[in-house]
Amino acid sequence: MSDYTDARTQPGQKVGGADDDRELFMRNFTDYALEAWEQTFDFGDGMTFVKNISAGKSEVFPIIGRKRNAIEHIPGEEIKGGGMEHAEVEIALDAILVESAFIAEIDEMLVHYPLSQPYARQIGESLASETNDRVGRALINASRVAAAQYVGGPVPGYSYHANMATDPAKLEDAAYAGVLYIRQNDTGGGKPVFWMPHQQHLLLARYTGIDAEVTTGSGNRAAGTVGQIGGIQPKGTNSVPNTNIATGRAKYQGDFTPTVGVIANGMAVGTLRRRGLRINMETQGNRLGTLMIGSKFEGHGTLRPECSFEVRTTVRA
Repeated sequence: MSDYTDARTQPGQKVGGADDDRELFMRNFTDYALEAWEQTFDFGDGMTFVKNISAGKSEVFPIIGRKRNAIEHIPGEEIKGGGMEHAEVEIALDAILVESAFIAEIDEMLVHYPLSQPYARQIGESLASETNDRVGRALINASRVAAAQYVGGPVPGYSYHANMATDPAKLEDAAYAGVLYIRQNDTGGGKPVFWMPHQQHLLLARYTGIDAEVTTGSGNRAAGTVGQIGGIQPKGTNSVPNTNIATGRAKYQGDFTPTVGVIANGMAVGTLRRRGLRINMETQGNRLGTLMIGSKFEGHGTLRPECSFEVRTTVRA
């Protein structure tokens, strides 16, 4: 190796990194869109029960009842076993969800900054935001199911107060009401999360950070964070609905005006997935530009309603 070769500047080589001399170079469009999706999508990591299919327009999710009739065994008596209730929930796919952008060749040549990276991020964020909204509405609608799915099963509960949206003490009370409901009804399905808008989340951060108050003591004013309340983790999101939605697919509609939050685990809503997030970038010669498309094909619906507990400002009708 000559001195000239050895002295080569490698702008793509990360200091202390591997031998890849292109590690720092710009990633492609797909990477940026996927990264934006992961950063924006709130309800991942087991927040819904996902079932993947390879064909069909809908799928049945099994519901198994519970047994609460254990008895003492009499010596010598035959143990025959016992029945258990079964039910099913059918969840259908929605239409393919898409987001796109078009970059004209002339604009890309004239502009003094890159376009594909920010456009890719916007596509990923748009798809994630819409999916967040659908799951958020599905969680609230699950909590409003009026009948148990099987004999002896719990009916979804809720907590209300007129000042729920403005008084952090009432949010704290709602968290404990949700914990009580979960424990009294032996509700399985995993660890629940208290989803609420960022405004209420920040109210809790200030409230629980006052050491002089008799509170949970888990808030941090400086960081704007909230620790667990009664064993449940509050999380801020933009996807708790708070308006009357009467358009779009019926299963995502509802009057969510009184809704302030929801306490739910990953079994409350089922997600039927035919195809996950796909990113395409295609040069279109007939338009002298590049078309970028992000898409996904899935649907959501109520799975186990007792796993969702609404927090609201009014009594249910």
